[in-house]
Amino acid sequence: MYYDSYNTINRLDHYLPVDVYIAGCMPRPEALLAGFEKLKELIKAGKGEGQNEYAEKFEWYKANQKKIIKNWDMPDYNW
Repeated sequence: MYYDSYNTINRLDHYLPVDVYIAGCMPRPEALLAGFEKLKELIKAGKGEGQNEYAEKFEWYKANQKKIIKNWDMPDYNW
């Protein structure tokens, strides 16, 4: 996949919160494993804050998601 391909989102953090970025195009298996290890460390230390950010900025994320996924019947979350 290329950064300007029709099926590539250039800024994932505009659509979902991101705690760990993994380098590579396509990332090697070792890079994926290192990313998962880093994520586990963040969660264990209580620093994996992606879910909190998503809840705080839910409407912003939802609006951005609707821009790229047309005619998607998104569920209404009432939390």
